[in-house]
Amino acid sequence: MNSSIFQKARIFLLSSISIVVFASSIFAQYTLQQFEITPFAGYFLSSNLNTLDGELVIDHNFNYGAAVDIRISDDLLIEFLYDRLNTEVRFRQEYFDTVKYLFDMSVEYFQAGAHVETETGSFRPFAVFTLGATYFKPTDEKINSELEFSFTAGGGIKYYFTENLAARLQWRFLVPVYFSSASIFCSDGYCGIFISGGTYININNTFYSFNLIFKLRADREF
Repeated sequence: MNSSIFQKARIFLLSSISIVVFASSIFAQYTLQQFEITPFAGYFLSSNLNTLDGELVIDHNFNYGAAVDIRISDDLLIEFLYDRLNTEVRFRQEYFDTVKYLFDMSVEYFQAGAHVETETGSFRPFAVFTLGATYFKPTDEKINSELEFSFTAGGGIKYYFTENLAARLQWRFLVPVYFSSASIFCSDGYCGIFISGGTYININNTFYSFNLIFKLRADREF
């Protein structure tokens, strides 16, 4: 299990390095870099996972994290995202309509990708798409943690009060991809029920947030 997690972590790290190297080649065209740092807190709407005997219920909850955006052109930024959610997982049986508590769990997203602004000026609508990994960690040490490939897509609007301070209102889909050869949770026989059915893509994890952006400038000659 640990070797599998480390292997996936290496793949994600290499992908992130590739993005940074590509972005650096574009940075060479500019003598002034702009960094946008956006701490955020929001509300995470998670979906349930259907199984043969019922469904796994993943509770909605507040999430928090930060995004760092590096401007590489007038309308394009490279975004690095960290997002964390603490939640509870329960199992609802289909025929008996009973709900059983399974475990508490943290979910962490590590992402990198493109952030595109569609307008200039004080109001700036934007779209964002990232790739990376999601780390599922039950608080019960007897249950295995799992690192899976994931991607996000979203959008929103930014309003710049000053050159260095802005507000950002956004929504984002967070999509972990589970493969049939992987085991996300190993507890009481429930984990293998939906994983063994094949590839599953969960597209209903969504969070909404309103937050402030702190903008930094770094003079740098290339």
